[in-house]
Amino acid sequence: MKDKKYLIDSNIIIYHLNGELLATDFLCQNLSHCCISQLTYIEVLSFPFTEEQECDVKQLLDKFTLIDINKQISLQAVENRKVKRIKIADNIIASTAQIYELILVSRNVDDFKSILVNVLNIFEK
Repeated sequence: MKDKKYLIDSNIIIYHLNGELLATDFLCQNLSHCCISQLTYIEVLSFPFTEEQECDVKQLLDKFTLIDINKQISLQAVENRKVKRIKIADNIIASTAQIYELILVSRNVDDFKSILVNVLNIFEK
């Protein structure tokens, strides 16, 4: 994970798929330094895609280093819940960033307030 710097939240992938240039540019410029959580993989593929679109999305997601949920991440999520009642999906993604010391790239920065995670909103000037 030493060469990885960013954990990409599901919403950034969705913005990219919807043609948002800021998301696309960020991913293109930083792909070699980006990871996604197993949860992001699941969330993104849960959108209603055609069979062809789903194949394309899987190919995109496979370009990222995939981080599985493990005991450390689970325990961090428990600690985060003691601080803030955060949605479990967001909590696991934030916990992944915390455990691996990655910058969480997300537009939904409010979801992560009150917990100690480094969040980058690429849409904010």
